[in-house]
Amino acid sequence: MTTTWVILGVLGAVLASAVGWVAWRDRERTISAEDPGARQAAVVQQQRYEQGRHASQADISGRAERQS
Repeated sequence: MTTTWVILGVLGAVLASAVGWVAWRDRERTISAEDPGARQAAVVQQQRYEQGRHASQADISGRAERQS
């Protein structure tokens, strides 16, 4: 019976080590993949797009008011 517990304990330790190593490896991969410059560039691009949409909508509504 003791041998069974030892084997189960070793298998559990190996499994826990494997899960811990994969989690650690994936955490490093996601941290390095998040480029602060790319995030800032995406925010700037989104803001420019929103400004363009706002300007075009204002132009369309302004034309509609002038025609009526």
